[in-house]
This record gives sequence, structure tokens and C-alpha cells, in this order.
Amino acid sequence: MDSARHSREAGRPPRSLVLLASAALVAGTGAALWALPAAPPGGWDVAPAVTSAPTTTPTGERTPAPATPETLVAARQTVASPAPPGAAPPYGEPAAGYRGFLDAAGVPRPELLDAGVRSFAIGHVVAGPGGCSPHWAGAAPRGGNSVAARIARLRADGGEVWPAFGGPYGQELSVTCENPARLLAAYRHVVAALDPSGVDFEAGGSAGPAAVHRRAAAIARLQRDARARGRPLRVTFTLPASRLGLERADQEMLRTAREEGAEIESVGLLVPIASGVSNLHDLAVAARTARLQIAAALDVPPDRAWRRMGLAPVLAGSGDLGPGEAGRLAAFRARNGLGWLSVRGARPSEQVLRILTGPASPASPVTTSHPTPDGHPSP
Repeated sequence: MDSARHSREAGRPPRSLVLLASAALVAGTGAALWALPAAPPGGWDVAPAVTSAPTTTPTGERTPAPATPETLVAARQTVASPAPPGAAPPYGEPAAGYRGFLDAAGVPRPELLDAGVRSFAIGHVVAGPGGCSPHWAGAAPRGGNSVAARIARLRADGGEVWPAFGGPYGQELSVTCENPARLLAAYRHVVAALDPSGVDFEAGGSAGPAAVHRRAAAIARLQRDARARGRPLRVTFTLPASRLGLERADQEMLRTAREEGAEIESVGLLVPIASGVSNLHDLAVAARTARLQIAAALDVPPDRAWRRMGLAPVLAGSGDLGPGEAGRLAAFRARNGLGWLSVRGARPSEQVLRILTGPASPASPVTTSHPTPDGHPSP
């Protein structure tokens, strides 16, 4: 499968996952893992207690990044008392039509807030030394704001922030943490520290059946615990896709998660595109193919699978998605009832961003050619 452009430099995916892996290996000595919390008292086998701490009201002023690595404990102290969330929509009804992505070690993205984006994934949480300690991937953040301050500012503006596990810059915890109890404790610690309404996993099935089963069991337990506390934890996956849809290993991973009892709200498709007449065609083909695969993996009717999908074109350059293409993509979302949109890679123009985050007319054509046999237009 071609997921070549699902990778990113600081703040944006590079053109190729292969190039990314090579670059990460070369730069590994210079980009240390940015520490999240140290093991709680009693070790990672013990679930940490959730305690209240005074919140810090963001001032809007940029402050120097801390000289020592920031931890999730510090982030928790900053955002320990978020505003009470509203009633969460049911599964199959994503909370927002557009999801922004923030790199924990990248530069700020004020244009997302300016465009009205209020749902964000922030990544990536990866395995640190020892394999069972969660760390932010990359170095300390650029742009003058710590992650704790960014999360506080986003929440003050009415945004929701989901930590994203996995990603291209390190190993996802379930791969390296072979002890199920310690893995569950590590996930719990992140959730307790950030108190998010949901979490995203940018991790598929290629790590092997053992890691897939460990992750699935831990997610199911996290969600059961969250429901018992009266605050359900929403879960999404973000996976690379191509014209062939999802990799078979990723389809099996989703099926395993469901069978273990995990409730997956939606699956985001990372589809690399480049400027040219075929860019939207690749997106449309990937979405149509993956819809049937997701329906089978999550055991939902195919006509309901659209609502369980997100579509995230990965841009090699900002010109790969212009206003015209953005309008057709927004119409595609509206007409088919697609769960949500996002953009990775190069930053789109502000005009494109506003089109994707705004309302779209279902009547607008996505393409200019004849419909395919399944009733969806093909570029």
C-alpha cells in the first residue's frame, strides 16, 4: 500500500514513510524523546489516582519553553479542571466535522482556531525508555509554548484535545510494553494526566498479533472504566490508506479491537495526494474501498460506514489542494455523510482550510466525469 506521504517533518509529514523512517534513524541522536511522567509510585503496574490541582488560566502570551523536559503530570496540573463537557454524541456520530492535528514539538497553528476548528489530535505519544513509559515524540516544543500551555489555551477557546498514540516517530506502547498490566497502567496515566474526551491511535496491525491483542484489551478496559466513571472515552484510529483501501493487517486489527470489546468511533484514512488531475480521484477511490472494509471490520451496515470514517489527504505541497478541490471534497463529505475531514502534511491555504471547515452543499460535484457503477463520481 502506498502510504508514502504519511510522515512528517517538524509539524508536517514528509513525502514518504520510508524517507521518514530513514530520517528518524539519522536524527535519533539529536531528537530525544520528550519525557512524559515518570513511573508513578509503585511502578507502572499501579494505576495512578486522579487528583485535582489548581488550573492555570492561559494569558495568551508566549513563554519560553521549560529548560527541563515537561511531563504529563505538569500538563495535568495545568488542565486539571476543564470545563464540563456537553453530552457526547453516540458512536457513529463523530463530534466534529473537521479534526485539526497538532505536533507536540511543532510550531503553533493559530490558523486552525481562526478557521473555527475546535477538535484537535495532538501527537504523538510513543514508548520511552523501558518500553512502558509514555513520552512525547520529538524534542521540546518550538514556538515558545509548552504542550501544557497549548492544551490550556485550546480548551479555554472551547476546543477538545485528543492525545494520539503511535505515529511515525517512535513505537506505540503496545509494541514495546509486553506486560498487559503495565500497558494498561501507561494508557491510564496519559488519560488521567490530560483528561481527554477521547484518544486516537495512529497505529495499525503491522506490529503483529500479540501487540494488537494487548492494545485491544487495554482499550476495552479503559473504556469500561471510563463508562463506570460516567465519562465515556471515545476512541478513533488513524491509518494509512491507498486506492486498495486499508492494509489487511489493519483490517484485522480493527476487527480484533471490536471483538475484544473496544468501541471504535471512527477510522481516519491518511491518503497521500499530489497536485494533478488524479488527486481527488485517489481520495475517492480510497474512501469507497475502505468503506466496505471498515463496515466488515466494525460489523456495521455499509451505508452506515461513511459516518464511521474520516478522510485526511496528506499533502506534499500546499498547492496540492486548491480551493476548487477543497470545495469538491467538502461536497463529497456532505453528500455521503462522511464523518470528518482533516489535512496532514503541508499546510493548506487559509482559504482551503475555511472551505473544509465550513458548510458544503451536497449538490456540488466532487468530480467532472461520469458516475461509477456504485453511484459515486469518479474524477
